[in-house]
Amino acid sequence: MIGKKPGLGPDNNEATSTIGENSVLEGTFEVTGNLRVDGKFTGKLRVTETLVVGKNGLVDAKVTARNAVIAGTIKGDLNSSEKITLQSGSRLEGEMVTSRLVIEEGDSFQGSCNTSQTTGGARKTDNTFNQD
Repeated sequence: MIGKKPGLGPDNNEATSTIGENSVLEGTFEVTGNLRVDGKFTGKLRVTETLVVGKNGLVDAKVTARNAVIAGTIKGDLNSSEKITLQSGSRLEGEMVTSRLVIEEGDSFQGSCNTSQTTGGARKTDNTFNQD
């Protein structure tokens, strides 16, 4: 199921596109606004606002978004211009690039992370991080 539903956005009343739990999509997907993934997406994904990956969601893609809130799984690079939140039970395999990073207890991260408050002073960390 793909659709637009009001009220599913992270912190606003803006309409959100959704990829439902039993849906599988492949290709290049560009979303103006927010996107919630509860199914599976493979390919390349660009979201102008916030990407939310639900607990059962799987994104196997190169992802660009303003913000990302991950409760499920991302396999691939995640580039966020503002903030990435890895919620408890989430899994990320790949490179993260963001200004702000929030990691809750009980998630799994394997890859590298590049964080910076400004565009000039990036800090890069390469390691495997498993928090249980």
